[in-house]
Amino acid sequence: MSLVDRKLKLLESLSLKKGAYRARVFDSKLVVVDERVRLKCQIPLCPHFGNCLTCPPNVITVDEFTRVLGKYGTALLLQTRSSITGKISDAEKKEVLEYFAAPGKKKSDGGEGTDAEKSLHDMKLAAIRLHKLVNEVESEAMTLGFHYAVGLIGGECMLCTKCVGVASGQACRRPFQARPSMEGVGIDVIKTSKNAGLPFDLPPKDDIVWSGMILLD
Repeated sequence: MSLVDRKLKLLESLSLKKGAYRARVFDSKLVVVDERVRLKCQIPLCPHFGNCLTCPPNVITVDEFTRVLGKYGTALLLQTRSSITGKISDAEKKEVLEYFAAPGKKKSDGGEGTDAEKSLHDMKLAAIRLHKLVNEVESEAMTLGFHYAVGLIGGECMLCTKCVGVASGQACRRPFQARPSMEGVGIDVIKTSKNAGLPFDLPPKDDIVWSGMILLD
């Protein structure tokens, strides 16, 4: 095994030690980019489109990302997961958006929240855990000599309760931690995860899987 291969295996192992559900190094040629993924940010219109600093159209375009991707040889797919303790379908789409905008609000009288609300809470924690994991492993990759390592998260950035937004004219509060999502740059997460050997159910059955990726070179 070459020195590079040993370093890649070390990153896989490190990811798991830091809390990843699964982690897999794979050939970056297996990353699937599809403009239709980016289209779904606009149709139907995602509430984060044009508002979140790390969401389209405020990030690299699909064409630009495709060109950059061609310069990488390896990718590391990272996943976290959360169990579905209640039927998320019990919560209307509007309620899901409201929860993610103001997490922790409980609608039930007892203050514990419904099963659906608990699932939403756990789902958001898994997304935040993935983001922090991507940051940490990306940093470790650079330390190991992968100087062009760059991480992508799953879904919108959730490091802040609310993004300052483009209209505010303010800079990102966490510029060194914030990352765009795989979907935001046009990556087909479902097909890419399958190509990497880490498929997941969609729609989810027993748990929800969040996928992030680090490009390595």
